[in-house]
Amino acid sequence: MKTILSKLLILTVLLLLASLPSCVKQPAPKPTPGKDQEQEDDDKDDNKPVVETDPARLKFLSFSFAPEHNGQIYSEVALTASGNTLSGDILYYRTDLTQLAASFETNGAKVTVGSTEQKSGVTVNDFTKAIAYRIYTPAGQFREFKVTVRNHSYSGLPLLVLSTEGAAPVSSKETWIQGTMRIDRQENNCDEFSGQIEIKGRGNNSWAKDKKPYAIKLAEKQPVMGMNKHKRWALLANASDKTLLRNRVAFEIAKHATALDWTPDSRYVDVILNGRFLGNYLLTEQIKIDKNRVALAEMDPAATSGDAITGGYLLELDRYFDEVNKFRSAFADLPVNFKEPDEEGLNSAQFNYMKDYFNAVEALLYAPDFPAAGEYAELLDTDSFIDWWIVQELTHNQDTRLPGSCYMNKDRLGKLKAGPVWDFDLTTFIDSRSFLLKDESANNHSWFPRLFRDPAFRQRVRERWQAIRPSLEQIPAFIDSEAAYIQKAAWQNWGMWEYEIARSDVNHDEKLSWNDAVAALQTNYANRLAWMDAQIAAL
Repeated sequence: MKTILSKLLILTVLLLLASLPSCVKQPAPKPTPGKDQEQEDDDKDDNKPVVETDPARLKFLSFSFAPEHNGQIYSEVALTASGNTLSGDILYYRTDLTQLAASFETNGAKVTVGSTEQKSGVTVNDFTKAIAYRIYTPAGQFREFKVTVRNHSYSGLPLLVLSTEGAAPVSSKETWIQGTMRIDRQENNCDEFSGQIEIKGRGNNSWAKDKKPYAIKLAEKQPVMGMNKHKRWALLANASDKTLLRNRVAFEIAKHATALDWTPDSRYVDVILNGRFLGNYLLTEQIKIDKNRVALAEMDPAATSGDAITGGYLLELDRYFDEVNKFRSAFADLPVNFKEPDEEGLNSAQFNYMKDYFNAVEALLYAPDFPAAGEYAELLDTDSFIDWWIVQELTHNQDTRLPGSCYMNKDRLGKLKAGPVWDFDLTTFIDSRSFLLKDESANNHSWFPRLFRDPAFRQRVRERWQAIRPSLEQIPAFIDSEAAYIQKAAWQNWGMWEYEIARSDVNHDEKLSWNDAVAALQTNYANRLAWMDAQIAAL
């Protein structure tokens, strides 16, 4: 009986266990590939080159040097194939051929140079001489290619390399674009630089050219190529100046021959923007109020009276009349723009103070009994106006009559001064036997015809001319030195931009060769200097 009960109990337990859900985890079924996955796999297979088994059909599908794999390559250099030879040129700058990593794609199983297997974008080789590359089939057969790289046609000038985020074009004078800047010294002793920047267009007439000028803003104040530290810099294209020397020579006259407080420093550079070589530029200090530039007291935006409201102010007389804060003068109707303080810092009391001061000078200059007792000299720094006038007349800068780019400044408790000088690429260093600013004319929008009515002013002009005259004798040697320095860069530059300058005739040398244009500049300067000697002596 007990045996029967035991068997019935075991049977009942087994039946109960069989009715419970299984606790064993079964393997999940493999998903069936969807159409998207199948297409992606097919695309990957399609993009892979078929590995050749016939050595005669082995080849490089592409071969180049990319900036992302080579620190001294600034735009992709693609080599071209001809039979079993690949060759290419690295132009416009000097690079280290001994440490280049090639990027390539082949239809072979592997690639070697000597006994070293090559990895695209990684393996470094010395390309100072031709290199033999071998492409192999899976069976070990190979085809050999001779790869030659030439590095030539560079000027030796420092290279300024600009890159914008996403290679965005610089197409606006208003909108700053984020980017980077690198200065490669090439064959020079200047300091190198690498850092974040912002960049935008600049200029008025010059912005309309195909070869564009640019404004650059560093992330923080730093010295650049031996020039004093600051955030703001200008890249002058000199697109209308066949010599490429006019701005540089005019700055040299102002800096080393006159007593003007400050003149922009500058350096020649060759420029690459987003991988495109743009030719020769003049990297220049931008005119700004700063202890390292126009050294004026910085205005307090809250100042409305007392000594604090008397300066410093930076003004520009310019026909474009395009600043937010501006006025036309009371007597000469001059277009006066406030450069600094700018629209964010200048208050109405400061605007009215400087406007009233400017008009007070004009009231004395245009008084019926002028020059009377020379009261204008109590408000206007005569020597700065004379030195500024000498630079403009010696270079025959016709823009000043419009007026264009005529700067003035006033420090706290100081007089109104002329300067700094700026903008000499157009209508300058022309063969001329007349004054631009001294005499009354319908085209002369300046104070100088009034100033030259004063015998005391004319006497001071003669004195200042004699004081600076010896320094002016050094300018021809400076022109020769700078021309020799940029000669190769100039040839490269006009090889690219000749079509643009050929449409112009503002400097009367656009149809000349570069060498002949430089010679004409030298001749015109010497003739102008001799002519001014006689004219100033007769004042």
